[in-house]
Amino acid sequence: MANAQKNQTPVDQPKGHAERLQFNQLIAKNPNYFGSFPAIKLPPVFPLSNDTTYEELTCVGYNPDLGVLEAIIHIKQPSGYLGDNCSAGSYEYIQFYVDTGSGFEDVGLVAVNVHDLPNGADCAKQANKPLSYAASVPYSPPNSEDCDDPVLPLVRAILSWQSVPTSPTFPVIWGNTLDGHIQLKPGPTTILDVIEDLFEDGILPITAKEKVATVPSIPIPPPDPAPLTLAQLASLYGGKENQVPAHRFGFAEASSALSAPAVSSALVADKMAEFAALNIDWSKIIAAVAEKDADVAYEQLDCLGLEGAPGFERLVATFQIKQNLGYSGNLCSAGSYEYVAFWADWDNTCAFTYLGTVQVNVHDINRPAGEDLCYMAMLPVDLSQHRTACEVPKVARVRAVLSWATPPSTTDPNALNFWGNSIDSHVQIRPGSVGNPLNPKISILGGIPTSQIDSTTGFTMLNARFAGNNLLADSLGRACPFGGRVEVQGPEFPGYKYRVQVRDITSGGLWQTVVNPLMLTRWDGTTYISNPDPSGYFNYQQYTDNIENLLGNWDSSGDDLWEVKIDIADFFDTPVLGAIPDIHRVQLDNTAPEAAVHIDSAGDCGKFGVGATLTGHFVARDANFGSYSLGTLPFSGPVTPGSGTTQTAAAPGDPWSLNTTGMKPCGYDVHLFAADRSIVNSSWGAHNESAADTGFCLLSNL
Repeated sequence: MANAQKNQTPVDQPKGHAERLQFNQLIAKNPNYFGSFPAIKLPPVFPLSNDTTYEELTCVGYNPDLGVLEAIIHIKQPSGYLGDNCSAGSYEYIQFYVDTGSGFEDVGLVAVNVHDLPNGADCAKQANKPLSYAASVPYSPPNSEDCDDPVLPLVRAILSWQSVPTSPTFPVIWGNTLDGHIQLKPGPTTILDVIEDLFEDGILPITAKEKVATVPSIPIPPPDPAPLTLAQLASLYGGKENQVPAHRFGFAEASSALSAPAVSSALVADKMAEFAALNIDWSKIIAAVAEKDADVAYEQLDCLGLEGAPGFERLVATFQIKQNLGYSGNLCSAGSYEYVAFWADWDNTCAFTYLGTVQVNVHDINRPAGEDLCYMAMLPVDLSQHRTACEVPKVARVRAVLSWATPPSTTDPNALNFWGNSIDSHVQIRPGSVGNPLNPKISILGGIPTSQIDSTTGFTMLNARFAGNNLLADSLGRACPFGGRVEVQGPEFPGYKYRVQVRDITSGGLWQTVVNPLMLTRWDGTTYISNPDPSGYFNYQQYTDNIENLLGNWDSSGDDLWEVKIDIADFFDTPVLGAIPDIHRVQLDNTAPEAAVHIDSAGDCGKFGVGATLTGHFVARDANFGSYSLGTLPFSGPVTPGSGTTQTAAAPGDPWSLNTTGMKPCGYDVHLFAADRSIVNSSWGAHNESAADTGFCLLSNL
């Protein structure tokens, strides 16, 4: 862990502290105040770039099975984050880009809410700074390459405080940029792959290629490959002793003998004979394995942080794979596993509690020297019984232990195996109240924390943000309704059942039970269906079997005000005595905006000469209006207005104009796009949308 920062006093603040506290105002007056946007042509006042005094992006990682990109950031100072734990604080934005060979592609933005939290020390007298936060975006691109051709993209994560990165070369003021290589999950082998291999191996003549050109690319689901035997590993790494020593590829065998619950001379004798038959000295392997712990020549834990809002939290550890060989086979084989055990001292008792172990599949992958691969392991955690009020910030110490080929100890947080290491971090437990352990809870509705949904109107509160990525539900901070599929998320109570019900309170409807089957995701990325019983109750699942905390999928309709309720029951569907159902309101809007556009001068679909000015009217309206854009296709023209966030007047609407001077002669479409600000399908950026079009022909000689 990085060294903790010393306590800051009002007269001993880092350079630029005063400018940081006035960041928004200074940028509003001069966008180039810090020298980050010289194109503005305004002189910089306080040049500053990539300053990591307050926050720093320290690690990136990817889990191919989960399809999730992660970043870990460190918050280093006790102040400078625009408010304490009871305030709105400020936001660290992390933008992810991936380059698979054709340049960087935007794959997602996420934000982390941070606050001024005082420096301190835990019960082990370790400083509580830096605080480690994790943030993630989903990334599961379709990969057409099979296991013979590893795809190792370059990931770029950009951390920027209070300013959203907009390009891979974004000029960061406070924050930094970090690159790393990841490994994508191979696509399935297809019939075409098999045929191509036959051509390459000379089994089929090249002249036959035309005959198979039309063969469909049908996936062939292969059986899971079996792990390589010791003899196969010895053959694979034979002659590569300097790269993969015998105590690496023979480690699992030696470890099983050393960790056996009872000593068996017969077992050891069998192992010695097995290794001797392969010309491997068993005693040297045992001596090497017993010599040291925490060898990080092949893999190493780098970062550990806590991700998520209350009810949606997970510990995330990132690690690097350093070598090309030594992981028990390539991507076409079973490979081997890196095991990460998670521990925590949530309540500062100096006693670690074992939380669980996560395994990540790794393989031999050839790549240029120094190009380490970045992976991550993730474990959902339930912190509902560890929260405090915002006036008393709570920081906990967590630990991750990495071990290759054999799982780490589940009883001793200090135990290390030969291959791997451990790291500690300090994390913030988000504030909240500790309630009845069996009170059911809806933490998130439609992607928005229920604490940010108005309990009377059912709209989101002003400046509400999504729980998954901390991004604004509306770019202008306006209140938003909901539409489409409304996801219900909250904490689990394994051993009990729950039921989600909804009712239309605008029309005075009765409670309706939500019985849509749920597609749940386990920690390892696999999915399964959870169905309700005949009474409409679902079984609560373990966190590791429901990493998205998904409890219900309500397919909403109409535009009324509704209530959503969850109650809890025992195995026999009997309500739990004393448990209080949790009820929340949501305002629906499933109606798309009104959209229309027409040309007044010469009418729709008319002919005009280059240089003519076209005029017309357009309508873009909705009860919960979001935005509109107006432009021309296939080539853009200077339509005025081009966009807006205020709805137009009723039909015939607002005027628009287009000066065609300099435009290319062509047939054009005047395209209107309108969106409301309803949160559709619980997804950021998804709204009810409408479009309208009219056409004209632009001629050069009219």
